[in-house]
Amino acid sequence: MNFLFPLFLISGLAIAIPIIIHLFNFRKYKTIYFPDTRLLESIKITSQRSATIENWLLLLSRILFVAALVLAFAQPLFKNAASGKSNLNILYVDNSQSMSVSSNKGQLSLLQKAVSDAKKVVEQSETTQDFILLTNDNPYASRPVPQTEVLKKLDALQISARTTSLSQVVTAVNNILSDNNITNADAYVFSDMQRSTLLRDAAVKALSGVRFYIRTVELEAHNNIYFDTAYFLQPVIDTRQENPLVVKVARSGNADKDQHVSMQVLVDNQVRAAKTIAVPDDSTVVDTVPLVINTPGWHKIALVLKDAQVNYDDTFRITAKTNATLSVLNLTEGSSSPYITAALSPVNGFLTQQGMISSIGTQDLSAFNLVILHHISGLDAATVKAVQTGLDNGLSFLIIPKNIRDIQTFNTQLNTVAPISLAKEDTTATAIGSVQSEHALLKDVIASMPANVQLPAVLRHYPISAGLNAGQQSILSLKNGHPFLAQYTIGQGKLYLLASPLEEQAGNFVLSNLFLPILYKMCAQSGAQSIYAVTANNRQPVFVPLHSHNRSVFRILGGGQETVPPQAPFGNGTNVYAGNVITQTGFYRLSNDEVKDSTLIAVNNDILESRLKPATEAEISNLLQPAKVYWNEHKGPGFRGNKTGSMDLWKWCVVLALIGLCIETYLLIARRKHKKVAS
Repeated sequence: MNFLFPLFLISGLAIAIPIIIHLFNFRKYKTIYFPDTRLLESIKITSQRSATIENWLLLLSRILFVAALVLAFAQPLFKNAASGKSNLNILYVDNSQSMSVSSNKGQLSLLQKAVSDAKKVVEQSETTQDFILLTNDNPYASRPVPQTEVLKKLDALQISARTTSLSQVVTAVNNILSDNNITNADAYVFSDMQRSTLLRDAAVKALSGVRFYIRTVELEAHNNIYFDTAYFLQPVIDTRQENPLVVKVARSGNADKDQHVSMQVLVDNQVRAAKTIAVPDDSTVVDTVPLVINTPGWHKIALVLKDAQVNYDDTFRITAKTNATLSVLNLTEGSSSPYITAALSPVNGFLTQQGMISSIGTQDLSAFNLVILHHISGLDAATVKAVQTGLDNGLSFLIIPKNIRDIQTFNTQLNTVAPISLAKEDTTATAIGSVQSEHALLKDVIASMPANVQLPAVLRHYPISAGLNAGQQSILSLKNGHPFLAQYTIGQGKLYLLASPLEEQAGNFVLSNLFLPILYKMCAQSGAQSIYAVTANNRQPVFVPLHSHNRSVFRILGGGQETVPPQAPFGNGTNVYAGNVITQTGFYRLSNDEVKDSTLIAVNNDILESRLKPATEAEISNLLQPAKVYWNEHKGPGFRGNKTGSMDLWKWCVVLALIGLCIETYLLIARRKHKKVAS
């Protein structure tokens, strides 16, 4: 037998009171004289026997009343034989962002209320009871700890940007039973029961020996305005022009009318844009903010909403790096075209180094955003090897052929890089007939061009063909269907191939409105990724390029701590799984001893955390089958310990106390009647 409140057993000493009264009867006897004493002896014997029986019954009834009342307050528990014996309780406390919202009553947050309820479960249990505490930061704990330790962990629990599904909790509980070689356990769940996060994963079958006690702490109103996402239309920031920033603002809840919310865009803590957005009920609004960033280096971009109801998801963060100059290596067999020389001038934001194609093997290609092989008539093994190595390391190359001496030899060397071939030069006059307007090189270039603009004419070109494995994208296509400018993704890099020389005798592409913007974007999109927005609790890696063969470990710096995240080599860089270890939103730096310029990343909330609608009792019960589920069964401020699989006896003890009281009352009334009759 176990007792929920064993200290009440001390009051069992009160049983001595009726015993003392019985042993030391302080009542004074009064002598009555009878006129005839013939039957005195028989009356005396009869009176003594009946009085003795009545006294013992009265004593037992009083002892029963006191003992039953003491046991009722101590609340005894008998474990059912079928339930199995277990002294292990599992607590899951949801400490996600949504638990930071204030509860309906009072100033306590939902997390504070959940921690308070969990502490009551611990404090009302036996001192020998072991616990395992599961949280969003540690959803797979398996080591049982005593009461004192779990209370310390509950006091130290803080809000985390991570989320945990109910299927993960069930998996953790199943593993705990397996690891501890037990078949039964009580699992207490303290959560706002957010449907979007708890039910996001497929159901995992719970063990039948587990009893789940669900304690909900939730809001009555679930109206919320939050950032769904935000992103730049272009993969790089162009310092010469406005950069369109697409913003998606969503709203969940049951309000009757549109709600207007103000939004600000801050760059390095300075307000750059502000506007008011009308958000209808339970919908998403898409807006575009033109943003100008003309200073070089890393920038912290924050979008902020003024939403008073729920504010943990009112900020969306992005980091972006801009370059003051774009480095280009322009290699040629002879003199460079004056058009490309003029296009690559510092005035247009380029830092250009000129050279001969024969020097490609001695150049440090990793220092350049783009390598141009300009007006080449042939390819040799050394050039092809340098190009292949550069592509494997994530570099970008632009090949512009002219007067190819031996087309077959040229194709043979080119095929060692990718299955790409050029046909004999076609001198039939044609023009560019179609453009891939959604390609990253053209996305905003075409939009800014005048309507009905005449596309460039092409007087001669080399017809390009490629195998299926080449992954060819025709950025610009001729009217005859041949690619004019094609892109190939090879290794970690990009290879661009232009079908026509950059001279007026070959066409007027070099003079068109397309040439310079495309050349600029080829450079800007090469090399390291420059825009980061990571979601906490997300396994998608952050790719950081490395030009050094010595791959040292990346560290995450920020939030007053330094962490080494999971990471793995990938191509010419490293995949860093930052979302797995970061528990708070904000800005962080990825630092590496081999990289001079650390990478700045932004960490945001999981948007599932912003949808506050709770799951229903039926949904939770269905997900936890075949385990038993007790949904807010206990109406008091906290759970009453380890009740599942046990039989509550306190109610029966109250009944026995009432029975004892009734017996005592009956005996006292009967004694009075007997005295009256005797008198």
